[in-house]
Amino acid sequence: MKKRRLFYLLIGVFMIFGSYAYAEESCVGCHGNAEKMKELGYPQFVVTGAGIQAQTKMPASCTNCHMGNPQAATKEEAHKGRLTLTAIGAKWNGVTRDKMNKLDLKDWSNLEPRGQKRATQLGPKLAFKGKLADNPDFRLIIYHDRNPETLAFNPEIAEKTCGICHADIVKSFLKSPMGGGKGAHAQSQYLTWTGPEGLNSCGLWIGSLSKPGQDKFTDENIKNFNKHSTMPIPQNAAYNTQRTCNQCHVGCLDCHMNPQKKDHNDISKGPHTFSKKPTTLSCYGGGKSFSCHAGPLDRRRGDGYFRAEFTQATAEGKKILKDKIDIHMQKNITCVECHEPNKKTGYHGDLTRDVNCAKCHSKTVAAHDKGPHKKVDCASCHSALMGGYAFNFWTARGDAGKENPLTRLQEYYVDAIQPTIIKNPRGVWIPVHVVPHTSGNVKADEVKLSKKLLYRNRPDSKIDRLYFSNDSYAITGLVKNLDNTDHDTIAWLNVDRIAHGTGKARTCESCHASTAQKVTTKFEFGPKGKDFLMYKDVEDGEYTILADEKGLRVVDFKGPDGGPMAKGLEPFKDKWDIRGNFALPKIKNKKLYEKVKKEYETGKFMH
Repeated sequence: MKKRRLFYLLIGVFMIFGSYAYAEESCVGCHGNAEKMKELGYPQFVVTGAGIQAQTKMPASCTNCHMGNPQAATKEEAHKGRLTLTAIGAKWNGVTRDKMNKLDLKDWSNLEPRGQKRATQLGPKLAFKGKLADNPDFRLIIYHDRNPETLAFNPEIAEKTCGICHADIVKSFLKSPMGGGKGAHAQSQYLTWTGPEGLNSCGLWIGSLSKPGQDKFTDENIKNFNKHSTMPIPQNAAYNTQRTCNQCHVGCLDCHMNPQKKDHNDISKGPHTFSKKPTTLSCYGGGKSFSCHAGPLDRRRGDGYFRAEFTQATAEGKKILKDKIDIHMQKNITCVECHEPNKKTGYHGDLTRDVNCAKCHSKTVAAHDKGPHKKVDCASCHSALMGGYAFNFWTARGDAGKENPLTRLQEYYVDAIQPTIIKNPRGVWIPVHVVPHTSGNVKADEVKLSKKLLYRNRPDSKIDRLYFSNDSYAITGLVKNLDNTDHDTIAWLNVDRIAHGTGKARTCESCHASTAQKVTTKFEFGPKGKDFLMYKDVEDGEYTILADEKGLRVVDFKGPDGGPMAKGLEPFKDKWDIRGNFALPKIKNKKLYEKVKKEYETGKFMH
C-alpha cells in the first residue's frame, strides 16, 4: 500500500511539474493547436505537452531539449537558436528541415520509420513508382547533440540540454569510448600506418577535433600523417575521412531516441519516443544510417547480429546468411542485456566487450569448463558462418592532382565462410575473420615487418584501451615502387575476433578432420548493378586462408570462374603470410573423440 501511495505521489509531482514547465512556454501554444498548425502548413508537427511527456517519459520542457526562445511571439523569434535534427548531404553539407527544398521534404514530412530498410528507415525518402526509396542526395541524419560540421558528439550542447537533469551522466559519458572524448576510445590513437599503435582496418584518425564543443577540425593529425606519408593528404579529404569515422561515435540521443510512427490510440508513440534501455537497432545506427556497429560487425568481422538485410556478403553468401540470424536476436535479446555496463570504470556508455554466457546458460558453461573444450571460446563452435570483407585496399584515388592516400576500396565481399580458429594470448581458441589489406604511400624505412601476430594491447601495440582486445594484425610484406600512385605499399592482415551469428554448433569434423585449417574464400566485387570504385583490375575471384604449423597465410588466388588471378593482386600473392604455429591440436584420445562426436550427432552432447 505504501509503495502504491508513493507511486501516485510521484505521478502527481510529475504532472504538476510538467504542466508548469509547458505553461511557461509558447511552444505548445502553437504546436498544440491542430487548426493553427494546419493553417501554417505543418499539420504533422502537432504536439502536446501530455504527448511529449508520454513519449519521453521525462518532465523536461520543449526548451530543455530544443532550446530556442519560449517567450517569443513570432515563429522566427521563437525558433532562434532552436536545436533540431540535420540531414547530411552527399558532400557532407548539413541542412535542417526548414532549409530543405520542397521536393526533398515531400516524402519526408516528419521523423518516423518509413520503408523496408531498417538501416535508413528514419532518413530522407523519395517516392518512386509508389514505393519509398532512400533519397540519394543524403548520407544520413544526425540529432541535435552532434555537430553538423564534424558529425561528432557536442558536449556543450549536451550539457545545456540533457545535462540539465543528467549532468553527472554527461560528464561520465565523455570518458567512455562511446562519448569520444580525447583519448577515450582506442580508434583516435591510430594516426599513421607505421606507428607503434599498429594499423586499423577502419583507417586513421586524421581530423583532430577542437575542444570543448568538438565543433571544428584542427590540422594537428594531418601534419603528423604527412610526416609519415610519401603523399600528403589534402585538408578537405582529411576532414571528410574523419567525418566518416565520426558517424559511429555517438551522442546521448543516438542511443536513447527511438522515434515511432504516431498512434492515435497510444500517445506514447511518436517522434519524441525515448527508450531508457538502448534498442538493438540503436546500436546499428538507429535507422539514421548504415553505421555504428552495423559496419564493424557485418563488414569487418562478418558476424552480424541482425543479419537479414544488413548482411554484407556475396550474392550467394547473402542467400545463406539471411536466415542465419543470431539466436539471441531471434529471441529479442538486446545488445545491452549481454554487453552490460563496465563496473570497473563506471563510465556511462562504457559497456563490457566480453560477456558472461553463464548469466543465462549457467549449467552449460559449468559443463563446458570441465569438458574437453574448456579452452575453446563459445563462439568458436557456435558462430559457424560469417560474411564480410574480402579485401581492404587503402590506396590513393581521385582526380589528377587531388589523389587522397586515405581512400578505402572496400566493396569486396566473401561468401558465407567458416571462421578461422586461432589461440589468443590467454591460451583460448577464438574464431577470427582474416582479411588481406594494403596501405600505400608509406615510407619504406619506417616499415617493420611483424614476426608474429600482434594483438591490439600492450605490449604488442602501444595503445591504451579500457578492455582486453582479441583483435590482432600483422604487417606481412612491403612492395616497393608498386606504381606511380601508391608508391611503397605494405601488405598486412587484419584478424578480428567474431562473436555473433550464434546458432547451432559447427560439426566436429570442421575442426578435427585435420590440424590444418583451409578456408576456401570466394569473393565478389560489390553488389551487382552498383558503381563502386574497383582496385585496379580486381573483380570477382577466390583465395584460400591457410592456417597450419607453418603459419597463417592467404594463398591460391584465382580470378573469375577459376581463371588467372587479377594482375593487380600479383605483387601481393606471397605477401599475406605470417610465420608461426597456427595448427589446431591433434586428437590425443581418439576413442573419446568418437564418443563425443557420436553424442553430438545424436544431440546428447553440445559442448
